[in-house]
Amino acid sequence: MAKLREKEGLAGELLAYLDEQARLGFSWVVYDSERPIGGSWDLLCYRDQISAFREAAENQQISGWHIARPIAQLRRAFAIQEYELKNLTMNRNSLEAFREEAKALKVPQNMIDAAEALMEQNVPRIEIFGQVPADRGMMDVTIHIKQSGQSDFYYFNKFDVAMSKAKPLENDHQYMVISQSAADKDKNLLRRFSSPIQAMDYFKAQKGNAELSTGKASDKDLQYRDTLATMKDGKVDYVKKEFSQTFHSPVIQNSHYVDRGKGFSIEQAANMLQGRAVFRGDLVSRAGVPYKAWNTYQFNEPKDRYNNYTLKQYGEGYRFDLKKELASYEIKEMQQPVTAKQLVARMENGYSPVVTVIGKDGESRPLRIEAVPRYGNINFSEPGGKPVKREDYQKEQVISHAVGKEKGHAKNRGQQQGQEIDM
Repeated sequence: MAKLREKEGLAGELLAYLDEQARLGFSWVVYDSERPIGGSWDLLCYRDQISAFREAAENQQISGWHIARPIAQLRRAFAIQEYELKNLTMNRNSLEAFREEAKALKVPQNMIDAAEALMEQNVPRIEIFGQVPADRGMMDVTIHIKQSGQSDFYYFNKFDVAMSKAKPLENDHQYMVISQSAADKDKNLLRRFSSPIQAMDYFKAQKGNAELSTGKASDKDLQYRDTLATMKDGKVDYVKKEFSQTFHSPVIQNSHYVDRGKGFSIEQAANMLQGRAVFRGDLVSRAGVPYKAWNTYQFNEPKDRYNNYTLKQYGEGYRFDLKKELASYEIKEMQQPVTAKQLVARMENGYSPVVTVIGKDGESRPLRIEAVPRYGNINFSEPGGKPVKREDYQKEQVISHAVGKEKGHAKNRGQQQGQEIDM
């Protein structure tokens, strides 16, 4: 194959040149096969084979190794190179776009790496499973990437989050499902899972005898596993008492569609699934008008037609100012600009961080804090989850205003400017 210099669009330029020469009646081309072709000046075209071979033979005596080929043959070679270069450029652009979008949506790095490996293999549909921390245990995350039907370009268009009531496992422990082999009833199969949701789904789908357990899956440790549930002839016949609520409770899950890196991030979706509110300042209404709002899932409302929770939004008209609310308390993290900015950002992303708060008695205590835009305030609790009275930590000058504010919110709840939207 002819060698080309590294120049963007060169193969296309040479294709156009050869097409033009063919239209002028030339059918043969001579070039130096030992040197990369840098442009049309490196190609000598002839109308007949004899002239082309004569030119190639004469040039052998001067420099390089010149060869004569039919224009149609060299054209095919350039067309192949142009196609490969376009695909290479497209794949590189696709990977770069995915990296930027995944970073903006807070996709864990190990999931990004796994997705890129499959994209490089040209897999048309990609689903990558991972986990992110939750208040109690881990939350499942699945990202969905699809290749365009017209090109090799990839689109990251959706992710799912799911949460169960399973407790965190010890280090090096996994969920395991031991089941009968369909091919050999006397042989058992072992599958390992990091996700309790996936493990339970797989266990419940079995048709014969099966066991759901936790423990270390090595041969020497398998005998010490903790059995959570068993199945006989496709029917569950035992569930451990401590695991019963987790096993029988429905999984809380939701899907989010994204557009070129825009949408709720994975950390925001995970925090909303745990019942908290998140703030977004980049929202756009169906009429194309930008707006800002706090967002929460409506767990008590029917799901939409896509089996997702609808959102309740609290816009600017609702007059919940997080920074102003935080200033009503003696919070050490709010005393420095850097830590104050970090605290506000985490709370806007739906986290419930632990801060140091000074009470009326002058004592500082570590308390967990959470934004509650529905009622226009923030909640405090002990790190273990026990609620505490916010009034015990309010600055003296704002206590008298707080009572009136609570009454005002109660009176105007019917005038809330939240919206219910389909996700």
